[in-house]
Amino acid sequence: MIEWLEENQQILSLAISACTLLVWLFYAQLLLLNFKRQRKPSLIINRGAGKGLGSLCLISNMSAEPVFINQLMVLIDTPKGTLEVDITDIRHGIEDDATPDLAIHQITHQGPLRTGDFVHIGTFQGMVRQVCETHGIALKGLCPVGDWHFHALEIRAAAFYGSERHPLGITRRFRLGDLSDPECALIPESPLTRQLISRRDRRKVRDWINANL
Repeated sequence: MIEWLEENQQILSLAISACTLLVWLFYAQLLLLNFKRQRKPSLIINRGAGKGLGSLCLISNMSAEPVFINQLMVLIDTPKGTLEVDITDIRHGIEDDATPDLAIHQITHQGPLRTGDFVHIGTFQGMVRQVCETHGIALKGLCPVGDWHFHALEIRAAAFYGSERHPLGITRRFRLGDLSDPECALIPESPLTRQLISRRDRRKVRDWINANL
């Protein structure tokens, strides 16, 4: 046995070195995957304080770094097409005689969101009313008057993550129940918020931003 080891010392040494290299490569891959996971942006759109149209729309930042919310949009699907409204700003401009200490969060939803923080952007029923007001659709309660029918509501957000130059996007859709019911259900079509972070997706997000400049 000893003689065989002495005769094949170089081969054994080479095999041991190769195994050691494979182990290091395995751990390096684990470290790289963990680093990418920590660097990957993650924003969540969800309901809060209820599950119907009267609930709040929450955006939470679960990323490892802060994000800057740049633009918010709400879309409603109808048989006549999609109705879209930019809801980034709460107030469009400030009068010269406005209160000087007016908080920025009372004017716009745009701004930084720290890690682990969340912000509410109003109620879903408020968004429905804003879409209808913008597009000249009369409402009876929350039901559109005439031959309008609302099927689904989608929330979109365009944001910038950390020091990255290109925007990312998130979107989540909710099916709408009977709008004549005060407790109208707001049912998520997916349990997760869709993260638009690929190169192709980010081009789409830039188009969102450019369309609303």
